Amino acid sequence: MLGAMSPSRLRWGIYFAWHLQGQAKFTFRPWEHIARAQTHRVRRMAGYAYRTVPYYRETFDRLGLTPADFKSVEDLTRLPILERAQIQRDPEYFCSRERPTADLLELRSGGSTGAPRRVFHDLRGVFQNAAHGERERSIWTRFIGRRFGYRELIVAPPHNSTFKVQQFCRERGFYPSGVGIERRYLSLLDSPERVVAEINSFRPDVVHTYGSFLGILFHHLSHAGPETLLHRPKILTYTSDGLSDSVRRLIGQEYHVPIFSTYQAVEAFKIGFECECHRGIHLNADLYPLRIIGPSGQTLPPGESGEVVVSNLVNGGMVLLNYRLGDIATLLPEPCPCGRTLPLLSFPQGRSDDLIELPSGRVLHPQAIRAVFFDRMGVLEYQVVHEEGVRFRVSLLTAPTCDRAATRERVAERFEEYVGAGVVTEIRFVDSIDRTAGGKFRSIISQRARAAAGINETQTASG
Repeated sequence: MLGAMSPSRLRWGIYFAWHLQGQAKFTFRPWEHIARAQTHRVRRMAGYAYRTVPYYRETFDRLGLTPADFKSVEDLTRLPILERAQIQRDPEYFCSRERPTADLLELRSGGSTGAPRRVFHDLRGVFQNAAHGERERSIWTRFIGRRFGYRELIVAPPHNSTFKVQQFCRERGFYPSGVGIERRYLSLLDSPERVVAEINSFRPDVVHTYGSFLGILFHHLSHAGPETLLHRPKILTYTSDGLSDSVRRLIGQEYHVPIFSTYQAVEAFKIGFECECHRGIHLNADLYPLRIIGPSGQTLPPGESGEVVVSNLVNGGMVLLNYRLGDIATLLPEPCPCGRTLPLLSFPQGRSDDLIELPSGRVLHPQAIRAVFFDRMGVLEYQVVHEEGVRFRVSLLTAPTCDRAATRERVAERFEEYVGAGVVTEIRFVDSIDRTAGGKFRSIISQRARAAAGINETQTASG
C-alpha cells in the first residue's frame, strides 16, 4: 500500500504526524516554555512577511521598521491594526509571493456581517492546524473513549470552510488505516427533524455545529420530548456564534451531554478552545497571540472588555498580523483550575458591530442587551434588532413551559432599565429566528449591521 502512495501525500502525512506529537501535553507546560515558542514564531513570521508579502514590505519600510525590531509579541503592536475591509479590497496584497496562489487553499467567509472575504492558507499551515487540534481533541476523547475511529456529525452551511479544510487534508495527506474520524455532513439549513433522524441513524459520538443551531435543535426536542432523541452523542461541540446559558442548562439537565466550544475564524483556525472546567476559552497564544483593545486601539489589561485583535503565526499563505476580528471579549485574570497554562479568554460577548448607538450619544454594550435575558430559563434564543432611535424589535424562541405574559413584562422592564425611559420595545414570540445569508445567527443587530447582516424581516410568529 505504501508503495502505491504518492511521495507528496506520504510526505504530508509524515509532516502531520510529526507536528501531532506532544500537542496535548504542550498546554500544561510552564508559561516560560510557551512564551519561548511564541517568540520564535513572532520573529520567524516577521522576517518571512517582510521578505515575501508586499503589504508588510511596504508597511515596514514606511514605518522605518525591520524584521529585527520584532523581538517579542509586544512588538506586533508597532504594526497598524489590520481591518477586514483591507482584506476584502485586495486579498492578494497580503499573500506571500513564495506561495503560488494555485497551491493555496482558498476559503470564503461573509462572517456575521455578511461581507465576503477571500482568505488563503498554505499546506504547511493547514496540516499544522490539523495537528494543533489535538489540544482540544485530547479533552474530547476522554468523554468519547477513544482517540481515533469515532463518528462525528457536522451540521454547517453548505460548502463551509470546515468541510473544505478536512477534504483538503484527506486529498493531500496519507493517513494509515484506522487513524481517522468517520464524518457525515448535514446542512445548517436542514430541519431539526432531519438532523434528529440522522443522529439516530448514524449514531455519532460527536455532533459539531453552530451554537445557535444547538438552540434550534434542542428547542425542537423540548417540544417533541426528550425521548425523540434516542441516540445521545457523547459530546456536543460548537463554534461561530454563541450558545445561550438557558440552552446549556437545558442540554446538561435534560440530556446530560457535555458541551465544548471552540474559538476559530477563517482568518485564524485554532484561536482557542473550552476545557472541561468550562470557565472560558484557552488561547493558543504561541500560535495566535491575541490582545484586547479599547476605542483608541490601546491594549487593555485583563478584566477589561474590548475588541479582539489576533495575529496568525501559522499561515504562510496569507499573513495577517494585528488583525481586528470584530469580536468583543475579555482576558480573564485568574488561571483555570484545569492546570493548563494557556491564557484564558471569556466566551466572546458579541461583535463590535453589535454596539448600539442611542440618540443621546450613549453607546450600549452588547452585554447590557444580553443582561436583559440573563437567567431566563424559558427563553432559548433571542434576537434584538435596533430599528431606530430607541425603538427595538425583540424576537423570542421559548420553551413550552415559558410564561409568555410574565416574560414579555420582564423583558420590557429590563429594556427600560438598561436603555432608559421612553424606549419602545416590540416583543414577538416566534417559531424560528432567521439567519444571515451565510447561515450564521445574530443575536443583536445594530442599525449599522442591519443592511449587511442579511436578516430577513419576515419571521414565523406564534403569538
